[in-house]
Amino acid sequence: MTVAVDVRLSGWWDELRDSLWLVPTLTVLVAVALPPLLAELEPLPTWIPPDLVFGGTPDGARAILSQLAGATITVLALVFSLTVVALQMAASQFTPRLLRTFLRNRRVQAVMSGMVGSAVFSVGVLRLVRSEGEGVDAFVPRLAVTAALVLSFVAVGLLLYFIHYVTQHLRVDVVMHEIVIFSTQQLANVPGDRDTIPDRLAPDPPAGAVPVWARRDGFLQLVDIDRLSDAARAAGVRLRLRPTLGDWVTKGTTLAWGWGNDDDTGPGGRDELSALVHRHVYLGIDRTESTDLAFGLRQLQDVATRALSPGLNDPTTAALAVTQMSTVLCRYAGHPLGDDVFEDEDGQVRVAAPRPGFAALLELAVGGARRYGRTDPEVIAALLTLLIDVAEHVADSADRAEVVEGQIDRVLASAELDDPVDQERVARIGRVAKETLRSGSRVATVADAT
Repeated sequence: MTVAVDVRLSGWWDELRDSLWLVPTLTVLVAVALPPLLAELEPLPTWIPPDLVFGGTPDGARAILSQLAGATITVLALVFSLTVVALQMAASQFTPRLLRTFLRNRRVQAVMSGMVGSAVFSVGVLRLVRSEGEGVDAFVPRLAVTAALVLSFVAVGLLLYFIHYVTQHLRVDVVMHEIVIFSTQQLANVPGDRDTIPDRLAPDPPAGAVPVWARRDGFLQLVDIDRLSDAARAAGVRLRLRPTLGDWVTKGTTLAWGWGNDDDTGPGGRDELSALVHRHVYLGIDRTESTDLAFGLRQLQDVATRALSPGLNDPTTAALAVTQMSTVLCRYAGHPLGDDVFEDEDGQVRVAAPRPGFAALLELAVGGARRYGRTDPEVIAALLTLLIDVAEHVADSADRAEVVEGQIDRVLASAELDDPVDQERVARIGRVAKETLRSGSRVATVADAT
């Protein structure tokens, strides 16, 4: 077994959760099993009012159920068409990395499940209806037919809701707001029990460390760091992973380095070391946001840079994306970041796994818009305003304040503005940003500055 059961199941569950077929498939199974169960209730108990259930003939039941099944399948085809259009628009207008977020959306999966379940349920009830003749008594599962009618109304309601949801969900501000919410939730996966805010950097492996080569291609999606450290301690080895969560790993390239308890000793057999590492990591076919702090910022940065492309030329959307990144960065700014380092009681590093630090996350958020929006005063102003927001959260941390100040200087230096009014405005916002960084709070003139 090359991957520990827990890690493998977690990786598979992420892939299943993000698929569009899992919940509808479970709904189909329920829709197949439910009609016979409802038929067992015939004749109906006396406490069920007869006026509330279907009272027609077998021929009438067949006609109704056939029409319901056909109409629901037709509506289901419309829903699938709307879904494909929504995915195409999201990929072309915003970023292809939004497709996974849309597919894993529980509302989308609920609509698909309701439509499929209603159609399958109607077909399942249809096969239970019997007409009298040739020694067979007429039978109409009245409660099941009634349930099929109710489900048809539910399917219509789901269609109306889905149309409303798609039209609302494709609004760029709603899309970015959902990315912000999910991104800030990822902080729960980052250890927050460190004593200091400065990013922790894992030590480099010693010269005698043995590389562990990846056995397959894929994005590094999961690392069971707790069990990996326990296994490394039991095996008498120390490990340093190379890729960060969300990085692409190519088969045959270095996935980690291993060495013995003493820096000048080897870790033993290379095959055993490789098996130990691969049992506790999961490489998937695409990047996920479940444990990746940078993924949400990457999505927002994609929206910003795509909006600044010549084909779209939408600096307003780019500035809005920068504003949303400010919300994410302000949450990250007050949280310990950097590499995950697991130490023994003697303070020696047992396992180290890289995570993006504050400087890398800030560059990810600012870099693309700074390069592609350097000629637009609104984008430059939005970037500087973002840095003002972040400055209020990092003024008491010398390391992070230095990173923010460096970004302020780079934004100002990269600005290519011909209008003297725009130049003065950007310079004024830059002064406000540096003053905020020095004082730790927003200066009173910020409204005029922005």
